[in-house]
Amino acid sequence: MKKQVFYIAWMACLSLCVLPGCKKEQKLEQPPTETPSEGTGEKPSEGGESSGETVYLGGYARPDGVLILNQGAPAIENSSITYLAPDGTIEEGVYRKVNGTALGNGAQDLWMDNGKLYILSDGIYAPGGEKGDGSLVIVDAVTLKREKTYKLDELKFKRPEGSLDKDEWISLSVPFENIAVLDEKNIFFAEGQGFFRLDGTTGEVNVVEGAYHFGNKGNTVEAVAIPRGILRVGDCLYCGGGGFWESTRLLEFSKGMNKVSRVLPDLKGEFISGLFQTGEREIVLATCGRGGEKKSYLQFVDLDAWKVTKTKRISEDISAEFFNTSGVTLAGDYLYYAAGSTTVKRLSLKTWKSEEFIDVLKDAPDGKHLNCNVIADPTNQYVYVAVSNVYREDVKPDKNYLLVYDCSGSAPSLVRKIENKTNYPIGIYPMRKFYK
Repeated sequence: MKKQVFYIAWMACLSLCVLPGCKKEQKLEQPPTETPSEGTGEKPSEGGESSGETVYLGGYARPDGVLILNQGAPAIENSSITYLAPDGTIEEGVYRKVNGTALGNGAQDLWMDNGKLYILSDGIYAPGGEKGDGSLVIVDAVTLKREKTYKLDELKFKRPEGSLDKDEWISLSVPFENIAVLDEKNIFFAEGQGFFRLDGTTGEVNVVEGAYHFGNKGNTVEAVAIPRGILRVGDCLYCGGGGFWESTRLLEFSKGMNKVSRVLPDLKGEFISGLFQTGEREIVLATCGRGGEKKSYLQFVDLDAWKVTKTKRISEDISAEFFNTSGVTLAGDYLYYAAGSTTVKRLSLKTWKSEEFIDVLKDAPDGKHLNCNVIADPTNQYVYVAVSNVYREDVKPDKNYLLVYDCSGSAPSLVRKIENKTNYPIGIYPMRKFYK
């Protein structure tokens, strides 16, 4: 994906200067909804005092709405947020509309927890002289009203023991990757050096032991955690890891801990594709070979026993490419993936047979470039695909498409074709994913 390659190179150079990546269209059907409540969060159990019932929020946090995080062309414009309402209406630039300011440049990921939305951006470039609000912006999830921001130079971590870095406080590097939140004191995010935990009540940033390695004979901190999407189950977070320094592995992160709480090492596969959940206490780590190779594995993990219960090799390319989100997404009994292409395939977890399921070019002939990994909403089996006619960090495309397919049947049905309402989406978030 040439935009990302150019962008990473461009960001790396810039960071050196700033610091010491033909079915007929139908009306969008509204999935079953719950009556939104005026509660303060979707996980009341996290405070320790709870009835165990999920609290559903209104506004932009409605469970049947969708937020689209637009990276934009980072060399010439700031990022933005588009909102797809349950009735199918589209609202562009919602962050600017609410706050009157620009979202940070180079948006990478977002997460909702306890009524707050956490938006992670690189934030080191100000197009046209306009500064974005920060690298981490925390807003009210219902209204998107800004509440707290962190600039890049405010997010430094103390030199870990064993590092030979001359500075006691080390700057973060960009581009960022993923963010996931357990509560206000446990905001986890990743970038090229490692996995970090931010305490939002104090502003303290710690690099998480077990999620980084010392390279260059101890002179540099280098990543081991490879998020490709982070999965939350209960009060823990999970992501893949490995690469050059360590074997392929599954990592667990817990509240209040500045080190990995559990490691499941020596797993199959060379690279991390992503994660998905198949049961209340079962998740699957998906791994793959090099780009284009059809040498992938699905490894089913029992979280209580903390062991692999089944490994399935599949002759498919399920690479996440250079995208931050998981390269695989589950809806019903099918796993959907595109591996950077405009052909979406699906794999049955019952028969293990795969098929080419969606040919995006039939519905958007000039949408030749996939903007981010496809996302499925398990509750209604809708699959979201974002494409554009160009894909470069210094060019705003003439044509952007967000295609929504109902994949609950034997053939995909185009539910909605949204044109020129997004701008290089880097993440698509059916909000129900945050209500578990």
